[in-house]
Amino acid sequence: MFQNIQTLDKTLHSALRLDPAADFSFASGLTTAPLAAAELPDAALFYPILFTPSGTINPIAVLGLRERNVFLNEKNQWLDAYVPVHVRRYPFILGRVGDTDDYLLAADLSAPQFNETKGELVFVDEQINPHFKPVLELLNAYEKNMREMRVVLAELETTGVLISKELSFREDHQVHVIGGFRTVDREKVMALDDATLARWVRNGLMALLEIHWASFRHIPKVALASSRPDQVQ
Repeated sequence: MFQNIQTLDKTLHSALRLDPAADFSFASGLTTAPLAAAELPDAALFYPILFTPSGTINPIAVLGLRERNVFLNEKNQWLDAYVPVHVRRYPFILGRVGDTDDYLLAADLSAPQFNETKGELVFVDEQINPHFKPVLELLNAYEKNMREMRVVLAELETTGVLISKELSFREDHQVHVIGGFRTVDREKVMALDDATLARWVRNGLMALLEIHWASFRHIPKVALASSRPDQVQ
């Protein structure tokens, strides 16, 4: 979804305007969306929540299995009540400054929402337009929640409870298997020592895992929708 991310500059982008998208066509090819911890309870009502395959551990909402977001209808309207922040923030994103905790406002300048003739100016009087204050608040809260969540999730790696997960869908009488996901093995978790389990209860990790496991009920829905040309109904 993000293709041409650039830090926004008051001089270079002084004429840049944002005209909000009429639909979610910009996310039609999106098959996963990273989630912050605060989103998990709402996201789990609609999407399977798995984990990234390697590197920094992050929960992701699975939106499709074959380069198509199955949560959009033929008019590119979102079918379910909760839209992940990753989608709602588009085309804006925060760009991290080196290895610091400082961030600069950036955006996908190839996004169809941007132009130089219609919509709200991104910069007014060489400052970010106050109109975008809610966007900045959303971005900052999202990044803060992600940073805090990753500290807690790091124990999933060190304790060895993450396992590889494959999902499959059927197309033209063939079964296609999609890898690149991980899940947390419940039996491995239950085999951990009491001190670790108690810590996970206190820091909220166990609650996140229960949400993760409960979301598995949506896997068949996504697999079925990915097997046919129409979207989830």
